Amino acid sequence: MSTRYNHKNSPLIKVVYSQIKINGKIELVPMELYADGSLKRILV
Repeated sequence: MSTRYNHKNSPLIKVVYSQIKINGKIELVPMELYADGSLKRILV
């Protein structure tokens, strides 16, 4: 399995979920957490 990196060459640690409210409903949005602490939204 290959490791994914962000634009700063930090490796992907894990996928986390963030709660957002859309039209009065709470939804979970998947985000990639990188070693440098940055987050990137996963578009599905």
